Amino acid sequence: MKRTITVGIVAAMAVMCACTLGGCSRAQINRQIAEAIGTTGMYENDEPVETPKMKSQRELREREKKKEEKLLATLAQADEHAERLDYGKAMEILNSISEEEARDERVVQAKVKYQQKRADVEVYTGEVPHIFFHSLIVDTEQAFDGDNMEEGYNYWMTTTEEFWKILENMYERGYALVDIHDLVQEIVDEETGEVTLIQDYPTVPKGKKPFILSLDDVNYYDYMKNDGFAKRLVLDENGEVKNLYIDADGNELIGNYDAIPLLDEFVRQHPDFSIGGAKGIVGETGYEGAFGYRTNEKDSKTYEEDCKTVKAIAKRLRETGWQIASHSYSHSDFKELTDNETLEDITSWKHEVEELVGETDIFIYPYGSEVEYPSQKLELLKQAGFRFFCGVWGTKEFFYINGDYVRQSRRNFDGYNLYHNGEYQKEFFDPKTILDPSRPAFE
Repeated sequence: MKRTITVGIVAAMAVMCACTLGGCSRAQINRQIAEAIGTTGMYENDEPVETPKMKSQRELREREKKKEEKLLATLAQADEHAERLDYGKAMEILNSISEEEARDERVVQAKVKYQQKRADVEVYTGEVPHIFFHSLIVDTEQAFDGDNMEEGYNYWMTTTEEFWKILENMYERGYALVDIHDLVQEIVDEETGEVTLIQDYPTVPKGKKPFILSLDDVNYYDYMKNDGFAKRLVLDENGEVKNLYIDADGNELIGNYDAIPLLDEFVRQHPDFSIGGAKGIVGETGYEGAFGYRTNEKDSKTYEEDCKTVKAIAKRLRETGWQIASHSYSHSDFKELTDNETLEDITSWKHEVEELVGETDIFIYPYGSEVEYPSQKLELLKQAGFRFFCGVWGTKEFFYINGDYVRQSRRNFDGYNLYHNGEYQKEFFDPKTILDPSRPAFE
């Protein structure tokens, strides 16, 4: 290293001598010295070293850059809260910055915008309905082909066209999605650290009516093959969650062939259909894997790759506003299980599914069949980390908080209820305009 520096100095001196004798300008001398010692382009005017003035200017630029980055981060943080309609927190963040930052035009404009929007929201204290769907029928000719599965599909499934019409009708009537967690508030005892849940009320734009949406059995079971349903969830070339669908001619298609990507697309077209970025709750069992991948088959040649794919899909779902819930491992009636069987089911789900899709505090009862309150089964579920318990009451809302857990009923918008219980859906849409004409006749 010393030899290199010495050679550089000697070369620089030689350049200076040559230029002095030849009458070079200072700029030429600087450039030739910089070339000789390898600092070309590092400093202003090809100075061979950083001068005190340059250093002062550089340090000033670095300080200004850090201040700008800090301010941009603060504005982004405030905007994140504003997108969730928490304008009070957004204003609190902007009011905590320095006087100099507060005079920035971007901060002033953000404050004005948040104050204006604050006047356009309200706390919603009414009932918040929770609706749910199973996998959607893409091809009614395959689903309703007269085999032994036809009646079940007709009764308990919804078609993609019906689903889209339901979203359109609910949007037109002012409904908007919220996160189930927005219905509760955690109170923490400072001395004991104990958490108590109490009811909270979502903040919504004036005129909006919040609702929660969930999906059961997003597993794409084997019995659904060749019956007009999507095959699995996938990530497309842009990293977005879509479906793999194989049509009647055997063509493999990637697109919006079930509720998740359809709802994503609807919210993209109508951003105000989602409050705070909320989407829905994805209910997963485990006895045939997750998201259409047979991760329950550990001896499968694709097991490791399938597990990585499920993790990536779950990550993207959560990033885009979706929650993931346990729908049990075996899809058994929890009311009929023994305590030991309940524990076995919970343990299997946590080991085989939760490790792939992430932790959750939401439990969706199979068949909507709830355990007793209180009971040992309930304690086992709570010990596993579940706090939100969702059953099925198809014709009305029920919401109850008991300090350390929440119960909420759900309405199923399927063929049977659209046909037989239409009067209970009239607040959301006119069922007669929703029912797909290709459905078989109901008895």
